[in-house]
Formats: sequence, C-alpha cells, structure tokens
Amino acid sequence: MLLYLARHAQTASSAVDSFNGQRELPLTVHGCAQARLLGQRLSAVRFEAVYRSPLGRTLETAALIAPGILPSILPGLIEIDYGNWEGLSPAEARANDPARYDAWVADPSLIGPPGGETAAQVAERALAALGQIRARHPGEVMVLAVSHKATLRVLGAALTGAPIRSYRTRWPQDECALNLIELRQGKEPFIRLWNDTSHLGPDPATSTRAGK
Repeated sequence: MLLYLARHAQTASSAVDSFNGQRELPLTVHGCAQARLLGQRLSAVRFEAVYRSPLGRTLETAALIAPGILPSILPGLIEIDYGNWEGLSPAEARANDPARYDAWVADPSLIGPPGGETAAQVAERALAALGQIRARHPGEVMVLAVSHKATLRVLGAALTGAPIRSYRTRWPQDECALNLIELRQGKEPFIRLWNDTSHLGPDPATSTRAGK
C-alpha cells in the first residue's frame, strides 16, 4: 500500500516555532490555504481511508485535503508531549532549566522535556501506528494520514535506521509537507518522497525552513 503522510498545515504556534505538542490550536487562514493546495495536488488520488491524530488541527487539514472522507483517529500519530515546555519558546524552555534543555538537545531520544516524552517513545508509538494502517489495508491501495512535525521527523529517522537522537537536526518536516511511504508486507517500509512542499510554491527555498 501507499501511505500519503502529511504534516498538518500552519497554526499560530508553527508560524513562530514554539513548543506546541498536544494542546489544541486551530489552523491559521494561511494554514487553510496550504491544506487546500495540497488537496488540489492530490485531487486525483482515490484514498481508501484517511487517518489523523486526536488533535483538531489534523482534522481540519485532512478535511481540506480529502473532503468527503471521514478521518479515523489513530492515537499513535499524535504530536510529541512537550510536558512543562508546552507553549514556550526554545529560549524560555532553556531559561527554566538550562541543564535539562541542553541534555535534551544533545540526545532527545533519551531525555524528554519535564513531564513529556522522549523521541524513542514517540518512535515506538508512531511505528506501531504505521503497522496498524498496513494491517488494515492490505493490497495496492492508497491511504492518507495527517500527523505532526516532531512525530514525522522522528518517523523519518526511525524508518531509515538513522539515529533517532538526530531527528531535530537532520530530518525536516515543514508545514503541510507531503511524504509518501510504501508499506510492504514482509519488507521494510520504503520512503518514496520526503518533506515535499512543491504544492506550496515553485521555489522550495521559500516553502521550507533552514536547519538548526
């Protein structure tokens, strides 16, 4: 099966890159426009099913990409839990606890935000979610799933066997980006496309963010 795996479109938090994990934030007007553009790009694809995380911004995005298909909630697709850093900027999080923040930056697979998740925990549940999708949809079908920035960056590393600790520095995932994953029975997942934002404009330099 082919899994069209998208990040949700812009929210007020993603526009400024603060820590927004599992709290609810709606799409911005610009975010709605982004999702419509991805919907136009994928309008010829006949999805057998649509999945989303439990958060409303993935519902909004999925509804604009694939109108008329009711998305199913898959809890493993939810964004990372930022715990006590929720809503803070990176500078604010570091000011609260410099030692914890620096340890997290050095290896987020082992160290999580206070009261939050590690990247290793995110990888475990996100990979399990992909396994659920594959089990539910055998054969040559197309499925859409909408998830979140950190969760998808962790997935990118986990699916390729890259160090999960490097997800923040080596794996991009921009607003309303599209990824295409082959989920094959008896074989490892195969990434056909990653962080594609061509539906948002002709110049990828203007629709993607610089690395950290």
